[in-house]
Amino acid sequence: MKGVKVVVFGLLAVLVVSGAVSLRATEQAKPAQKSAVKGNPINGKDIFAAQRCSLCHTIDGSGGVLGPDLTAVGTRRNAAWLYDYLPKPQANKPENKMPPVAVKGQDLDDLVAYLLSLKGKTRPPSH
Repeated sequence: MKGVKVVVFGLLAVLVVSGAVSLRATEQAKPAQKSAVKGNPINGKDIFAAQRCSLCHTIDGSGGVLGPDLTAVGTRRNAAWLYDYLPKPQANKPENKMPPVAVKGQDLDDLVAYLLSLKGKTRPPSH
């Protein structure tokens, strides 16, 4: 009976360790998924300007006030949400006043990359 307990304990240990290794591998894969956005944030900034988004949206204290401040939108939204929302803002909230963003393909990829790059103002370290 003692031998059976040792074998069972050994199997449990193997399962726990392999589960932990599998979990670590999954966690390490997540950053790669986040960087799967195909766009160029520098080009996206130009698209943001060309689409005149700043008429309604503020970034770093500059722009309009009709829409939400986008200074830190990259900390609140993910790529999937932006890809779904930007072309059809009224889809989930019909009373939304934002017009659909009229860009597709690489331009949309670039705009999403730019918005995701907006992480808010960084404060200098306090001494």
